[in-house]
Amino acid sequence: MAYPISRLWLAAALVVPLAACNPANPPSDPAPPSVAPPTTAPAASEAMPRAAQPANPSLSPEGQPLEQPLSCLDERGRQQADNLVQRCLAVTPATRPPCNVQNPCAMIENEIKRSCDMYGPTEIKPTECAA
Repeated sequence: MAYPISRLWLAAALVVPLAACNPANPPSDPAPPSVAPPTTAPAASEAMPRAAQPANPSLSPEGQPLEQPLSCLDERGRQQADNLVQRCLAVTPATRPPCNVQNPCAMIENEIKRSCDMYGPTEIKPTECAA
Protein backbone atom coordinates (compact mmCIF):
# COMPACT_ATOMS: atom_id res chain seq x y z
CA MET A 1 0.00 0.00 0.00
CA ALA A 2 2.90 2.37 0.67
CA TYR A 3 4.16 1.87 -2.88
CA PRO A 4 1.21 3.57 -4.70
CA ILE A 5 1.23 6.51 -2.28
CA SER A 6 4.96 7.16 -2.84
CA ARG A 7 4.37 7.09 -6.62
CA LEU A 8 1.59 9.62 -6.21
CA TRP A 9 3.86 11.77 -4.05
CA LEU A 10 6.65 11.58 -6.66
CA ALA A 11 4.28 12.50 -9.49
CA ALA A 12 2.97 15.49 -7.55
CA ALA A 13 6.49 16.60 -6.69
CA LEU A 14 7.40 16.62 -10.39
CA VAL A 15 4.21 18.21 -11.76
CA VAL A 16 3.79 21.09 -9.30
CA PRO A 17 7.10 22.84 -10.16
CA LEU A 18 6.35 22.50 -13.87
CA ALA A 19 2.91 24.01 -13.43
CA ALA A 20 4.46 27.02 -11.72
CA CYS A 21 6.74 27.60 -14.71
CA ASN A 22 3.90 27.71 -17.22
CA PRO A 23 0.88 29.48 -15.69
CA ALA A 24 -2.49 28.98 -17.34
CA ASN A 25 -3.07 32.74 -17.70
CA PRO A 26 0.25 34.44 -18.33
CA PRO A 27 0.29 38.15 -17.54
CA SER A 28 -0.10 40.30 -20.59
CA ASP A 29 2.87 42.46 -21.49
CA PRO A 30 2.12 46.14 -21.22
CA ALA A 31 2.26 48.04 -24.47
CA PRO A 32 5.61 49.72 -25.01
CA PRO A 33 5.50 53.42 -24.30
CA SER A 34 5.13 55.53 -27.38
CA VAL A 35 8.20 57.55 -28.14
CA ALA A 36 7.46 61.04 -29.32
CA PRO A 37 10.16 62.98 -31.12
CA PRO A 38 11.70 65.62 -28.91
CA THR A 39 10.25 69.04 -29.32
CA THR A 40 12.72 71.86 -29.11
CA ALA A 41 12.32 75.56 -28.98
CA PRO A 42 14.09 77.50 -31.70
CA ALA A 43 17.74 77.11 -30.91
CA ALA A 44 19.93 80.08 -30.25
CA SER A 45 22.15 78.91 -33.09
CA GLU A 46 19.31 79.58 -35.56
CA ALA A 47 19.33 83.22 -34.57
CA MET A 48 23.08 83.47 -35.12
CA PRO A 49 24.29 84.28 -38.60
CA ARG A 50 25.95 81.39 -40.42
CA ALA A 51 29.37 83.05 -40.33
CA ALA A 52 29.31 83.25 -36.51
CA GLN A 53 28.49 79.57 -36.01
CA PRO A 54 31.44 77.29 -35.29
CA ALA A 55 32.29 74.99 -38.18
CA ASN A 56 31.95 71.36 -37.15
CA PRO A 57 32.63 68.94 -40.00
CA SER A 58 30.71 66.20 -38.16
CA LEU A 59 27.49 68.23 -38.46
CA SER A 60 25.39 69.00 -41.49
CA PRO A 61 24.87 72.65 -42.52
CA GLU A 62 21.61 72.55 -40.54
CA GLY A 63 23.51 71.49 -37.40
CA GLN A 64 22.30 67.88 -37.42
CA PRO A 65 24.78 65.00 -36.89
CA LEU A 66 25.90 63.33 -40.08
CA GLU A 67 24.96 59.69 -40.60
CA GLN A 68 28.62 58.75 -40.53
CA PRO A 69 30.72 61.30 -38.61
CA LEU A 70 34.01 62.27 -40.17
CA SER A 71 37.15 60.70 -38.82
CA CYS A 72 39.63 62.94 -37.08
CA LEU A 73 42.04 62.15 -39.90
CA ASP A 74 39.57 63.56 -42.45
CA GLU A 75 38.59 66.41 -40.17
CA ARG A 76 42.04 67.77 -39.26
CA GLY A 77 44.65 65.97 -41.31
CA ARG A 78 47.34 63.43 -40.44
CA GLN A 79 49.61 65.60 -38.23
CA GLN A 80 46.93 67.11 -35.99
CA ALA A 81 45.03 63.81 -35.72
CA ASP A 82 48.20 61.94 -34.74
CA ASN A 83 49.05 64.59 -32.12
CA LEU A 84 45.54 64.32 -30.65
CA VAL A 85 45.77 60.51 -30.52
CA GLN A 86 49.17 60.67 -28.78
CA ARG A 87 47.77 63.08 -26.16
CA CYS A 88 44.80 60.78 -25.64
CA LEU A 89 46.95 57.68 -25.20
CA ALA A 90 49.20 59.51 -22.73
CA VAL A 91 46.39 60.44 -20.34
CA THR A 92 43.68 57.78 -20.62
CA PRO A 93 43.38 54.98 -18.07
CA ALA A 94 40.91 53.09 -20.30
CA THR A 95 41.81 49.62 -21.50
CA ARG A 96 40.15 50.23 -24.88
CA PRO A 97 40.20 53.99 -25.32
CA PRO A 98 38.74 55.77 -28.35
CA CYS A 99 42.21 57.15 -29.16
CA ASN A 100 42.19 56.36 -32.87
CA VAL A 101 42.45 58.66 -35.90
CA GLN A 102 39.42 56.91 -37.42
CA ASN A 103 37.18 58.21 -34.60
CA PRO A 104 35.78 61.76 -34.65
CA CYS A 105 38.09 64.37 -33.09
CA ALA A 106 35.35 65.35 -30.62
CA MET A 107 35.30 61.78 -29.26
CA ILE A 108 39.08 61.79 -28.76
CA GLU A 109 38.97 65.25 -27.14
CA ASN A 110 36.18 64.10 -24.80
CA GLU A 111 38.33 61.15 -23.70
CA ILE A 112 41.24 63.49 -22.99
CA LYS A 113 38.98 65.81 -20.97
CA ARG A 114 37.39 62.91 -19.09
CA SER A 115 40.78 61.44 -18.25
CA CYS A 116 42.27 64.75 -17.14
CA ASP A 117 39.20 65.56 -15.02
CA MET A 118 39.83 62.40 -12.97
CA TYR A 119 42.92 63.94 -11.35
CA GLY A 120 42.34 65.50 -7.95
CA PRO A 121 43.22 69.10 -7.09
CA THR A 122 46.42 68.05 -5.31
CA GLU A 123 47.55 65.60 -7.99
CA ILE A 124 49.95 66.57 -10.74
CA LYS A 125 48.30 66.26 -14.13
CA PRO A 126 50.27 65.12 -17.19
CA THR A 127 51.46 67.91 -19.47
CA GLU A 128 49.07 66.54 -22.14
CA CYS A 129 46.16 67.80 -20.04
CA ALA A 130 47.32 71.39 -20.39
CA ALA A 131 47.75 71.34 -24.17
